Amino acid sequence: MPRGKSHRRSEAACRRVEATWAQRVRMPEPSSDFVPRCGTGWRHKVKEWPMSEVTLHRHKLVIPAGSTGEKFILLIGASHLRSIADGIVPMPGNRIAFGVMSTPGACADDLHREVLHAVVPREPDAVCVMAPSNNLMASKTPEQAGQAFERYLLAVFSRWPKVFCTAMVPRLTESEDKMRAFQQEFHRCSNRLGVTYHPIDDYFPRTHPHMWSRDGIHLSDEDGMPLLAELMWIAAYQFLETPEPKPLVQSQVSRPYKPRFVPRVVVKGVERAPPPPPSEWTLVKFGRKRNHSGESESTSEKSGSS
Repeated sequence: MPRGKSHRRSEAACRRVEATWAQRVRMPEPSSDFVPRCGTGWRHKVKEWPMSEVTLHRHKLVIPAGSTGEKFILLIGASHLRSIADGIVPMPGNRIAFGVMSTPGACADDLHREVLHAVVPREPDAVCVMAPSNNLMASKTPEQAGQAFERYLLAVFSRWPKVFCTAMVPRLTESEDKMRAFQQEFHRCSNRLGVTYHPIDDYFPRTHPHMWSRDGIHLSDEDGMPLLAELMWIAAYQFLETPEPKPLVQSQVSRPYKPRFVPRVVVKGVERAPPPPPSEWTLVKFGRKRNHSGESESTSEKSGSS
């Protein structure tokens, strides 16, 4: 049976959508003048960590001791959290205790599996997820990285209800166009799931190489990591202090209906005379009646006189 015009129009619309989508998710090509750079900052010598049986990556979980009046925030990320997990770069401020779950070299899918198998002895008040910068190499397109990041966030939500994100830590070894495309995709995924996303790109300008270590990937322990720790503390503080949004429609107590005009009822018929006052009452007996003054007269005399 030959197909009509509606079918051909539908196929043409699908081809246009596929062409637009392919153009959107295409990997941005670096400009011809882009040259990977190295940092000039100092980073501590990497310590040996135990290997995870889940992902076969080095893995470390640090949980602070409980304290009265402190909120507990769990940081989840890759190798950028090494300095904080080893205590080389402390978290600033007070009133908030930070735990760290760091998996160096892990992409979003690896962190997804680590979250599902993690044994956290203390329930966090909120979880801070760092956007996975290792997906710059593990994912072929920003759209593919966004799908992995969304699965990762859903895994975190399955364990803990309160989650917020910090953006991907920029690198000197990747072009700005490529990192911007990945950052935007991570931001879109967070908004789609209703997760607060904190951009941090502007705080790490590429003109300051001392913020990175010599590999151009990790932040330096002297300048870069203290700034990142401060930004995560600010994000955690804002998340804990921001009240939950109120519902758009608030329930109201229903009041009884009160009519504006009270109808007046009019009864038509014979009007009855009002009863006499008590002073004019009379006592009636057989054959005689007595008025209010106590005098009596016979009924026969009254009838005769009338």
